[in-house]
Amino acid sequence: MICATSPAQEIAMADRDTVYYLPPVTVYPSRAFERESPVTFSNLSGKDIEEHYSVQDIPVLLSELPSMIFYSENGNGIGYNYVNLRGFDQRRISVMINGVPQNDPEDHNIYWIDFPDLLSATEMIQVQRGAGSAFYGPPAIGGSINLVTNPFRQEPGIKLETIIGMQEFGDSSTSFALNTRKYGFSVSSGIIDGRYLLYGKLGKITSEGYRQHSWVNLNSYFLGAVRLDRTMTTRFHLFGGPFEDALVYFGLPKFVNNDEKLRRENLADDWKTDPSSTSYEKKSQRRKQETEQFSQPHYELLHEWRITPKITLYNTIFYYSGEGYYDYDASWADTSTLRIGYNYGIPTLQNPTNSLVRAFVGNKQWGWLPRMEFSHDRGDLIVGAEIRVHRSTHWGKIEFAEGLPANFDPDYHFYEYNGEKDIASFFIHELYRPDSNITFMGSIQIVHNRYGIENEKFVGNTFSVPYLFINPRLGVNYNINNEWNGYVSISYTSREPRLKNLYAAEYSPYGDTPQFRIDTAGGSIKYNFDEPLAKPEHLLDAEVGAYYRTPALRIGANFYWMEFTNELIKSGQVDIFGQPVTGNAERTRHIGIEVEADAALTSAFTLKGNLSFSWNRLVKHRVFEDESGNGLAEPLHLDNNPIAGFPDILGNIRLTYRNDPLTVSLLGKYVGPFYTDNFENEKNKNDAYSVFNADILYILSTVLDTEVSLRGEVRNLFNTLYFMSGEGDAFFPAAERNYIVGISVRI
Repeated sequence: MICATSPAQEIAMADRDTVYYLPPVTVYPSRAFERESPVTFSNLSGKDIEEHYSVQDIPVLLSELPSMIFYSENGNGIGYNYVNLRGFDQRRISVMINGVPQNDPEDHNIYWIDFPDLLSATEMIQVQRGAGSAFYGPPAIGGSINLVTNPFRQEPGIKLETIIGMQEFGDSSTSFALNTRKYGFSVSSGIIDGRYLLYGKLGKITSEGYRQHSWVNLNSYFLGAVRLDRTMTTRFHLFGGPFEDALVYFGLPKFVNNDEKLRRENLADDWKTDPSSTSYEKKSQRRKQETEQFSQPHYELLHEWRITPKITLYNTIFYYSGEGYYDYDASWADTSTLRIGYNYGIPTLQNPTNSLVRAFVGNKQWGWLPRMEFSHDRGDLIVGAEIRVHRSTHWGKIEFAEGLPANFDPDYHFYEYNGEKDIASFFIHELYRPDSNITFMGSIQIVHNRYGIENEKFVGNTFSVPYLFINPRLGVNYNINNEWNGYVSISYTSREPRLKNLYAAEYSPYGDTPQFRIDTAGGSIKYNFDEPLAKPEHLLDAEVGAYYRTPALRIGANFYWMEFTNELIKSGQVDIFGQPVTGNAERTRHIGIEVEADAALTSAFTLKGNLSFSWNRLVKHRVFEDESGNGLAEPLHLDNNPIAGFPDILGNIRLTYRNDPLTVSLLGKYVGPFYTDNFENEKNKNDAYSVFNADILYILSTVLDTEVSLRGEVRNLFNTLYFMSGEGDAFFPAAERNYIVGISVRI
């Protein structure tokens, strides 16, 4: 049936006749299958992950797939990294682990830094491109990403892993620094008493980063248990990644790219005071106290009950609790921003100087994801639901400042509030097969969301904003013969804005103005919390694709046309934390062609690649501020301008040689030019770049039940100096040539 995994592994009991089944991967309702699902998707298999993953974060590996790019704030792909799919940033991509939503309910963002070394326990990744490709979590706009963990092994064993990384710097004379380390330890119990499996993993990744003051200290753990019964499978997962890192969230001016020293700087925003400058006379380095600590443990209980051969009930219950803080430079902040002074009962006549602010975030989220699957004579029917409850606490205080009033309370919170998000959805999904060569897909999802703000400390704003969406999807797949198949799908998806599009108390005194319609009846200002200014996004997506498959060749192409209303697009400006400021565009359009191929050239050589052509444009959009944020007397129309943040052309190609026990691979990547704001300003344009990586994996023959693997990588093989992405006139440099070597031992 549609949600079945690939054929299950049979586990025979030595002391009884019963046979149990352990699916090799965790199932989830929207998983797509070739020659059956009318869906545009790509998979990264466990073999792909084993061969090409070493220490970098998940977006590095994802960027090899069609229509995906990534950038790294600290330059080397370890820390804060961001992916973009079909021109949509990761806030509009639905990300799941084992079918469980991972996007932050308030911010919609996905923080990959919370999942260090999760790929070591990942069985496969499926990326579905296009609208409405996920039933759980936020409605997918650009697409969905689902990581499936399955580290359990039938045989007991222990694995030890050590990796070191060296960075090449070309400031004046070429030098090297040993700046990245990874240590890992995992243990598998094998089958216990014929029905239990246990797994545990601990890991640590440290890196100095490529840019100055961009170090990370990432700890990871994954604990899992499985119980196998005749008709049931029960899994429990506990995983997370407590981390510390140095803040590095602003990009750099474009002129630094070819200067090996300046491109590694990590500056405050001061250089923007003179955009035409080509020097750092007014620069200020990041303060060493600008650091962050956060931890978000994930608890998952996944249960599968095969009630009858044709009816299966799945239940997933999860709980996340995240807590941490970041300390950032606020030397620019005055008494009003920090809410001190006579108006706040804290007498002072001067602005504090050299302020360092601590921003605290505490999150709690739990959810229940039930679904029932029915296999009938001509297809499969899935009925499912989602219930999620999210609560958060946000506050900020002055960690350090000069010139504070006498007897200032060090625990004084100059902003504080509680956020709320309640999510409930219901979906029906049918795959109907009138004959063996045709599959019709139909699904509909009903989603109800509610944002809330409570206990706002100063202004007293309290509101509750509900959203209700209906997201339908239709498609058909036709298997023309044993080699060819084609599909067509059409879907409609809606999604609410972020909470910060409605209210952002962290940005006092500017962001604490609620973004709602103002009623001035009676001469007083009153916010109408029933009418937020930021509008929900609505997307109509049509997809057509065809694929050809033989044992030696797989090649396919698909075309998409996405009509968008009220897309939340980047303005080219950033907030005080370097994050892009967004606003609704009345109408936008995303059109593209994606081509991918995988060929066995010989018994040892394979060639795999993809090429994407896209056209992402503003159809109708006007702004009341220029590119620098200055107000305009008359609106500026940006119709037909390119949408910031994504190239019109990009491609990947990987040549691999496999001859056991040796695997050698060369990856080439091309990313075309793209604008970093919507004004089509040539100086705010990320230039095209090509970059090559090479890796080698050698698995020594098993000796005395021990398997030894040796790994080596060279990233940015030809030492190309380039920017990965940018926001407005700030760009993020990629690391120069760097090396990774590692060894793992499995006992």
